Amino acid sequence: MKKTKTRTIDFLLILGASLLLLSACHQEAPIGKEQVVIPTDTIFVASDSSQKVILTSLIEVYEALNPLRKVIPIFAREKQLYEYIRTDKVDLIFRSYLLTESEKKDIEKRKLNPKIHPFWTDGLAVIASNGFPKEELTEEELTAVLTNRSTAFHTIVDNSNTSTYDLIFDKYALDKKQVNAYAAGSEDSVISAVRQHDNYIGLIGSSYFTVDKEALPKGIKLLGLIPAGKQKAEYPFQDQLYNGVYPLTRQIHGINVGAMDGSGSAFASFVLSERGQRIILKAGLLPAKIPPRTIELVTE
Repeated sequence: MKKTKTRTIDFLLILGASLLLLSACHQEAPIGKEQVVIPTDTIFVASDSSQKVILTSLIEVYEALNPLRKVIPIFAREKQLYEYIRTDKVDLIFRSYLLTESEKKDIEKRKLNPKIHPFWTDGLAVIASNGFPKEELTEEELTAVLTNRSTAFHTIVDNSNTSTYDLIFDKYALDKKQVNAYAAGSEDSVISAVRQHDNYIGLIGSSYFTVDKEALPKGIKLLGLIPAGKQKAEYPFQDQLYNGVYPLTRQIHGINVGAMDGSGSAFASFVLSERGQRIILKAGLLPAKIPPRTIELVTE
């Protein structure tokens, strides 16, 4: 889907202003120029809010490299993203699962050509206030609180419309009607609530900030998560995402059902390019394609 805007210089206004200037100052008016039309392609993409930070970074660089293109992000419930692309409201969606059977049937019925790419992998970071009594949690401790078998602490997530919420249910096969988790409304609200309560832990996408203890918000610490049957705590760092040892991870895919040379494909190509994957790598996430590292050897 391609939308085009035009900005046209109104030379009649310029001519009128020139004539007024001529009569007032008795100077020769500047010679007018031919009409100039500058096309601007607008690309619409959709994601849930847990990917807002990394998506914003990618858009900023893409627009700087392509000044005649504008990327407009829409943030919505992950389960509703396919409807956006099916109804041509967006060119590309970002989400944590592949096409469902019903979506595949819809695409086949409409004779579309879907293009699906893995873009990056992130994890759910477990955060707490500096006053929280533990530095690590086991998966058993986490699931015990989520299933009301323990009241040792409370769990808070961004909201029930994101893949953050879906991941903990899919991972631990929880009953959503009985789960003990609070929805704060946004990632910022999770951080604020955790900072104010020493008996809260928050689950927040690692794409929200660079996963580095020195980069955490003030008053917040990153907790280690000990996988079931293991003794060592793991963190949503790049090496542990790469090795698959961190329990709460999700792979983010791009889905585009438009033309191969359309705007959605152009932005998807940028995300998969070496520059795009380096942006993802720098953000502390695991890119789908590890950018090569070039080392120059100098011999004397």
